[in-house]
Amino acid sequence: MTIHTVSPLFVGRAGELAALGDALSRARAGSSSTVLVGGEAGVGKTRLIREFTGRAGDALVLVGGCLELGTDGLPFAPFSAVLRGLVRERGRDGVAALVPGGTTRGLARLLPEFGEPDRDGAEARARLFEQVLGLLERLAEDQPVVLVVEDAHWADRSTRDLLSFLVRYQRSDAGLLIVVTYRTDELRRTHPLRPLLAELARVGWVSRMELRRLTRREVVKQAASILEREPSPADVEMIYARSEGNPLFVEALLSEAGGGFALPESLRDLLLAGVERLPEETQELLRVASAGGQHIEHALLSAVSGLDDAELSRALRPAVAGNVLVVDGEGYSFRHALIREALHDDLLPGEHTRLHTRFAQALERDPSILPAPRGAIELAHHWHSAHDATWALVSAWAAAAAARKATAYDEQLRMLSRVLELWGQVPDAAERIGADHVEVMSQTVTVAHLAGEYERGVALAGAALAELDRDADPIRAAVLLRKRGIIRYDLGRFGNLDDLRQAAALTADGPARLRARVLENLARMLHGTDVWDERIATAEQAIELARQVGDAACEAHALIALTWARARDYSQSEAHLGGFAEARRLALGADAFSALLSCAISESDTLEGAGLHERAVRVARDGVAEAERYGVARTSGAFLSINLAEPLLSLGRWDEALDVVEHALDLMPPPPHQASLQGFSTDIALARGQLDRAEESFERARSVLSRGVFRDQNVASELPRLPTVECAPRHRSGVPQCRFVCC
Repeated sequence: MTIHTVSPLFVGRAGELAALGDALSRARAGSSSTVLVGGEAGVGKTRLIREFTGRAGDALVLVGGCLELGTDGLPFAPFSAVLRGLVRERGRDGVAALVPGGTTRGLARLLPEFGEPDRDGAEARARLFEQVLGLLERLAEDQPVVLVVEDAHWADRSTRDLLSFLVRYQRSDAGLLIVVTYRTDELRRTHPLRPLLAELARVGWVSRMELRRLTRREVVKQAASILEREPSPADVEMIYARSEGNPLFVEALLSEAGGGFALPESLRDLLLAGVERLPEETQELLRVASAGGQHIEHALLSAVSGLDDAELSRALRPAVAGNVLVVDGEGYSFRHALIREALHDDLLPGEHTRLHTRFAQALERDPSILPAPRGAIELAHHWHSAHDATWALVSAWAAAAAARKATAYDEQLRMLSRVLELWGQVPDAAERIGADHVEVMSQTVTVAHLAGEYERGVALAGAALAELDRDADPIRAAVLLRKRGIIRYDLGRFGNLDDLRQAAALTADGPARLRARVLENLARMLHGTDVWDERIATAEQAIELARQVGDAACEAHALIALTWARARDYSQSEAHLGGFAEARRLALGADAFSALLSCAISESDTLEGAGLHERAVRVARDGVAEAERYGVARTSGAFLSINLAEPLLSLGRWDEALDVVEHALDLMPPPPHQASLQGFSTDIALARGQLDRAEESFERARSVLSRGVFRDQNVASELPRLPTVECAPRHRSGVPQCRFVCC
């Protein structure tokens, strides 16, 4: 029996469809918005979106899906798919003409057709984000644009960051509608999409809908549409009990049942039922395709299967006609991810290894089949799934480099971690990749810091230092000590000064650029009246060295440290604030976003200390916005949120301060930041006499701090109804203080 694909089975979603239609009407009128569409697997998210986009009329519909390979997401996958579709329709030059500024260096990180990216780093990521948003807004000048991002539960961190940027920074009058779908049943308590959804839900133009299961009455309507007759009460009872109102399962049950409703024993049988009715040749090809992921390119499947285009199309036609596969761009997608998962899980161990090996070999023979970095990451996935340690290691190393070019730090960290995991299984690993174990660990430390995995970075740096002979290789040792010192500082851990002082000693006769950066880092971390003179002298030396080697970013950082030290005499702070303006000028000239954020942190701290609360609020609020723009909201942005909440408290604007705190906590920042933010919540709750709420915030702060030992902790006094707690430092740049009003 044929399964209808859209309207005949589209029941129980009239309200949701109307809401999406209203959002599109607002886009036509020039008002931008975002709709988040959640629901469990099989509940009908994809069908809702297809019905909606099918009625979109004059709107330009751009659809991209997040892809899942084992436990690895693919960086920027939906945006690469959207861009690839635009290039097919309008040509490379046609798309390039729409990019603000006329340069496509950012887009080159999504599609190689746009050339070679010029450099890596957060500045490159910021450029990419701005160009994607600019392209969408230019497209919307001619017609309303609907951007659909499907399966966001599989989104990697890079995709989540770009999606958050687009939603938050789209112009309100751009005529852009963003629709995001995700599986709610995938969102465990620690799932990384949860804080993003909480963050976006706070944005005024974002609405959220969750597709519920069908009621018994709606299941009857769906069943009648499929069977083309009214089902009997007994049939309805059986179908409803088995499906629990999940539309996909209702459809699969009825399609499998034929006329007798011989229900399958398990969900896997249920999902594979439609496959088993297909010709054996088609079933075999679907098993091959299942190893390629939810979406597979036609050319890649042809290469793996050994079939030419005509043979492949003929073999797959029954799967498309039977609604197991759908045509998706230049390839195919399984109608539902659960079908692919069931097919893949049904492979025998030998088949599993053999198929993944064939995919890996096909990608190696012709890397151009898939765009970068997707091709490199998929190659690494297949060699790893094929249990070939040597090629899994080599391909993971290459995939890490590809992810770095795309500024996809989370994926780069995953690939480098895999290299380290496999190192002991490959005797000639260093020769294979051209880097020794210490170098791999050193790179992983850097990426762990960029990805916000601070604890991991500290542990890896320690392991690398343990392997290294400092006397024989003092410069590499200094580099690792510097990296660990910076991360310890950001994490609020002991030992950061020892690391930097050791690094300074090792670089006494070393490269001037490295020494300048080590001294700048050391100056930044020196606090307290007993080291004030050392801080000023170290910062001045760093400025001099940075000027000699032309390192404007380092000079800006050192000038910030020097200005902050001189301005700590709050009675004279106005006379020194010009140093921050000069540092900001240097940072802007060097395109050094980290120096800009550091300047915002130190300047807002200085202004608050001087009692200039309103100015502190403005500087900190601008800094939070910049951190979000550069994709570091959960690290630098969370710290700036601390510097924003404090003057808001000083001004008595408690509700605003709580909004800032709750938004920052949603991002799951590093532990010291979490504890300080919870401290503000405790302060406000105590001041309002809300002792239960104060106790809850207090316990959360103590729970965070109990997971590790942090530098400069103070012991709080006894609170009414609250136990004693060790508090996180309130300021990274200042004398550590307890955040609780009792102290």
